[in-house]
Amino acid sequence: NTEPKNEAFAKKGKITKEEVPAVTQLFTPDWIVRYMVENSVGRLWIEHLKALDESTDEATLAANFGWKYYLPEATQEPEVETGLKKLRKERASLTPEQITMIDPCMGSGHILVYAFDVLMQIYENAGYGQRDAAKSILENNLFGLDIDDRAYQMAYFAVIMKAREYNRRILNGENSCKVYAIQESNGITDAALADMGGNLPADERSKALDEIKVLIAEFQDAKEYGSILNIKKFDWNLLRRFSVPNIEMGQLTLDINGVESAAERLREIIDASEVLSNQYCVICTNPPYMGSGKMPSKLSVYVKKHFLSGKTDMFAVYIEAMDRFSEKNGIYSMI
Repeated sequence: NTEPKNEAFAKKGKITKEEVPAVTQLFTPDWIVRYMVENSVGRLWIEHLKALDESTDEATLAANFGWKYYLPEATQEPEVETGLKKLRKERASLTPEQITMIDPCMGSGHILVYAFDVLMQIYENAGYGQRDAAKSILENNLFGLDIDDRAYQMAYFAVIMKAREYNRRILNGENSCKVYAIQESNGITDAALADMGGNLPADERSKALDEIKVLIAEFQDAKEYGSILNIKKFDWNLLRRFSVPNIEMGQLTLDINGVESAAERLREIIDASEVLSNQYCVICTNPPYMGSGKMPSKLSVYVKKHFLSGKTDMFAVYIEAMDRFSEKNGIYSMI
């Protein structure tokens, strides 16, 4: 994205929606990725191991995993240390499947790929074989979002190939990873929606249609906003069942309402919405940096309305927005 980035910065005025990916994407150096992941995903497992044996030395545990950038807990005031011990006790029952991590601005997936390696070490430490661990990491642990379709394609490929490194059967078509490009609902019409959900009972179809319309409103110009969208929880399986065209298999039809393309885009929006509506143990990301003076007008209005503390720059908006992604006692790891 070097050339479009230079062109965008050379011009005067605000950045357009189409220029946002080029302007805000920065490659995260490998040592920074390792530092962030080891002290978030890795820290959760170290705390779990210390909960099982309080005498265990953090630095020794990290060295055994080869986590070069892990920083043991600094000396704390007595009341703080008491609180930390209580928190570590809660980690005693932690299992590898429960360590969920999201990169909401994943770019080409650099952070997710290293997180996969760290999670594999954690699974193996818990007694799993590599094959089963690789499938479980794709299913349970790693989540990613981006507004750039090309970046999403690279991230998806990178994570799947990392899984293939540990499980040769991962490309059999049964496995996928939960990384998505945020799509816009612009152009999805009521006429297209009328041609979906015919497989549902009337009451379920009515409920699904109401929820779909909420999502369509939220995802108007969604590539302006990306992962800072605040999405409510819905019945995602019901919405997926709705987003199927009312066309019998093999029937020759003229798709005048664009229902097939609309249904495909709806399914992409539903996948991203489910990720946006969940909470995670770890938020690990290199957020976009863009001052308010350069923000596209719709984005500027949105952040001023929803993110008063962070409105001057997108990195601060993301710090504020990540709060709703975080589970209780979750860990932020951000630049």
